Amino acid sequence: AGWFLKAGLYQVMMTDRECDSWANQYNRTLDSAIIFSDMSLAENPKDAWARFIRGGAYSYLAARDARNKKYLSALNHGLKAVSDFKKAVELDPQLYDAYLGIGLYHYFRTRAISVLKWLPFIGDHRDKGISQIDISIARGRFTNVMGRNGLVWILIDYEKYDRALTLAEGLEREFPKNGFFFWAKPEIHWRRRNWAEAARGYRKLLSLIESRPVFSNYNRVMVRYRLAKSLYESGEYLEAAALAQEALNIPSDPSMVSRLVIERKHCREIIQRSREKLKG
Repeated sequence: AGWFLKAGLYQVMMTDRECDSWANQYNRTLDSAIIFSDMSLAENPKDAWARFIRGGAYSYLAARDARNKKYLSALNHGLKAVSDFKKAVELDPQLYDAYLGIGLYHYFRTRAISVLKWLPFIGDHRDKGISQIDISIARGRFTNVMGRNGLVWILIDYEKYDRALTLAEGLEREFPKNGFFFWAKPEIHWRRRNWAEAARGYRKLLSLIESRPVFSNYNRVMVRYRLAKSLYESGEYLEAAALAQEALNIPSDPSMVSRLVIERKHCREIIQRSREKLKG
């Protein structure tokens, strides 16, 4: 359990900071979690928690592979994960933490059709997945906070914005100094084109990002672009142009150059259009 939970911490840190600074530690802790789970299951095949931990480790591997666009490997690890999660619940129906992994699988199995178009139609299991995640949030031992955060992004993807906003606001109140939980609310307003509210959210997020050590410039560029776009759409052309220029002035990390091509292009457009508006 210690190796698995530590891997989870590394995963959150790298996701939050958009970097791979702990990738080696992350991979080693996952390997250790799987090895010790295998040993426990060799001694006792009915060890439900060992099944859950091994399934969790495989789910982190699936997330890593999906992030690196290795979709076949992600699918393979995801199938191993959900097999362990289902077996854990079969062995111990009150191991509610496992429902988070099962629910995520059911939701993203449906979404995978849009990426892996050669897969046969497998039906829409998104609502079933969300209901299983709800069970894990309400009754799981470890999964309440991260389950809520994961569910926010699922609801955004599903365009269930009202409930997503309620959950996002709750996480912000609970963790007012943790930028990890401040991405979702402005994203919802962005998608709804509520530009003034989006700008307010991105301004807060930017202050949180800039208040701590920098591991990657990706977030610093991305949030400035999002804030500049929101301000431009709100008619705040001078500040929009200034923030877009700030985003362009931030040095590019080698790993983020190709990922921010579109955002940098849009920043140049914001500057040009803002100047035209200000001349008018």
